[in-house]
Amino acid sequence: MILSGTQILSRSLVQGLLNTSLQLQPCGIDLTLRQISLWSTPATIDFSNANRKAAKTSILQFEDKITLKPGSYLIDFNETVKVPRNCMASVFPRSSLWRSGVGISAGVVDAGYQGAMGALMDVRNPLGVVLYKDAKLAQIVFEELGEMVDGYKGVYQGAGCSVGRDGDEVGM
Repeated sequence: MILSGTQILSRSLVQGLLNTSLQLQPCGIDLTLRQISLWSTPATIDFSNANRKAAKTSILQFEDKITLKPGSYLIDFNETVKVPRNCMASVFPRSSLWRSGVGISAGVVDAGYQGAMGALMDVRNPLGVVLYKDAKLAQIVFEELGEMVDGYKGVYQGAGCSVGRDGDEVGM
């Protein structure tokens, strides 16, 4: 069952909202832009995480708004989540974004994860995009699982931002 935006709020699954009435949606909660980063080194990804090496990033500084050229960016949202062990979440781009030639991609937000939210933003509009600080970019949707699970135990648990981390999975 997909949780309504009101259920998400009443269960405090998303924290740090800037304006509840403007971010509440029928099927989820809007996520807003906190920061944008670019990758400055390559990453290494393997099966066991024995050779994992996170890519380094640098934050793009801006005050009120920023113009982004076509390309890929790592974005962080203002909001954080606390996903119960009987739920999972997905992040989708707002329609105004993809209608403007900009995509958002994010992985599954596992049951039990708590912390920062981020995503890959892909600007495909050949003329770029102008983004304002705190722009509503994505919507997070929660689904209840059929059972309680052990929950996420990875290195991103409790993260303050979406920048990659090195190291083995915790508890694996």
